[in-house]
Amino acid sequence: FDQLITLVNQKCLQKCWDNVLASSTRHQPHTCDLNHSNNNTAFHFGIWKMTSSEPHLTAETTNQTPQAITAIDTLLRFIGDFIAGKICSSADWSGRAYKWVKRVLTTELLACPSLDFGGAFFAVAIKEGGSGLVHIDWHDNHTIWAFVFAVRDWEGGEFCAPELGIKIPIRPGQVFAILAQVVAHFSSPVTKGHRIVFTYFTDRLTVLH
Repeated sequence: FDQLITLVNQKCLQKCWDNVLASSTRHQPHTCDLNHSNNNTAFHFGIWKMTSSEPHLTAETTNQTPQAITAIDTLLRFIGDFIAGKICSSADWSGRAYKWVKRVLTTELLACPSLDFGGAFFAVAIKEGGSGLVHIDWHDNHTIWAFVFAVRDWEGGEFCAPELGIKIPIRPGQVFAILAQVVAHFSSPVTKGHRIVFTYFTDRLTVLH
C-alpha cells in the first residue's frame, strides 16, 4: 500500500516511539524472536494468546513503570486512531476472533481502549533496524496478513524473500502486507541512517478460536 502513512503521522509515530524509549520501557526478550535477528530487541505490545488458553495482554504491555505505561498507551492510541482504520479497511477476515477477544478482555479493554485496534490486528512488534536472519513467523496464521512499515530516513533494509528470489524496498509511508508464516523472509542490513520497523500482526492461536 503506497503512501498509506502520511508524513505528519510518520513524525508523530517517531515522537511517540522516542517517548517510549525515554520512559525506560523494559524490554523482555521473547523466544519467538531468537530466529529473527542477532539483535533480539523487538518490543511486543497488545494482545495475543501464546502461552495461555485465553488471550491476554503481553508482558511488555503491562509489566512496566507508570511512566512507561503512559508512553506505551499514547503510542498505541495513536496507532489505533490514525493507522489501524486504514489497515482494517484493507483486511478481509472473520471478526469472530475480535468478538471473542472483546468478550474475554472486556475489563482490560475498558480500562485501556488503546488496545482495541478494531480487529485489523491485535498486537504490534516494534524494533530498530530489522530482522536480519531468514525466518518464518510460526506464531502467525498462514491465511492472515501481517502489516509492516518503517519510519525515519535510511538506506538498505529491503524486504528479502530468498526462496522467491525477490528484494523489495519499503520506503517511508508504505505499508507492506505479508503472509509471514508462508514466506521465508529477512531484512537486508540498513547501510545508512536510522529505521524503526512496526509490524502489526495477529497470532495464529487467536485466529483459530
